[in-house]
Amino acid sequence: MKYKYLVYIPLLTVISCNKPEPKVETHSETPKTTVALASVKSQGTKEISWKGFLNGKTPVFIHYQLDGNLIVGEITYLNTKNKLPIMLLGTIEDDHSYRILEFEKSGNITGVITGKPTDSAFKGSWFSPKTKKELALNLVKKDTALASRQTEAKLDDVFGKYHYQYGDAGYQGDMEIKKLPDSKAVFGITSVTSEPARNLAQIDDDTISLKTTSFTYKLSDTEDCEFRVKFYKGFAVVQYTKGVCSGQFGMNATVEGIYIKTK
Repeated sequence: MKYKYLVYIPLLTVISCNKPEPKVETHSETPKTTVALASVKSQGTKEISWKGFLNGKTPVFIHYQLDGNLIVGEITYLNTKNKLPIMLLGTIEDDHSYRILEFEKSGNITGVITGKPTDSAFKGSWFSPKTKKELALNLVKKDTALASRQTEAKLDDVFGKYHYQYGDAGYQGDMEIKKLPDSKAVFGITSVTSEPARNLAQIDDDTISLKTTSFTYKLSDTEDCEFRVKFYKGFAVVQYTKGVCSGQFGMNATVEGIYIKTK
């Protein structure tokens, strides 16, 4: 058997974990990639740019491209000294709203942007997983010409370690994939829920056939616990294909999410 599940938190801890925190229920720290993602070459992809403010005070510039329902871009805080861009990765949800994650190179998620852009405006919110603060986001469309980022990965570049975390106390996940001879690879995933209850979702190391930059994996002895792993340049998306694998992992634990390549 190539997987295991764990529900080890005492009853009082589980009850505490399920209590909603202020402003966290709307902006769940659980990785959400519940829409179909397409692999699209980004050459010639139109870059979309926005400029505006967080909370009416902090000036920001955001630009991104859309590859299918995947959002790939950057945010720059214009009031910082060096004005260094920060990676943005996200998805378009079923209701056409955007959920965009602000990633450090380590895989730490420093902000969650949600909203539904129109042709000329992007109004929504920015949420900090660390401080639990939520700020209003108001942006206007800018006609700025920028080079689109290459998102398509090469097979030889997908091997390595991947990570994400919503701050030290939030959801965290790790995935590693190693190359084997004859178009095979070995991979494993471990992720935990937020404190104080660290429930576990884990896929033990298993050997798979890998001839392209994606694969679908089904847990043995289950009928519908299946997920797809799609590798892009510098990150990977893990997404369930037949529901949420109910009962296979610890309470609220999931392998689904966007993982940044760290090694």
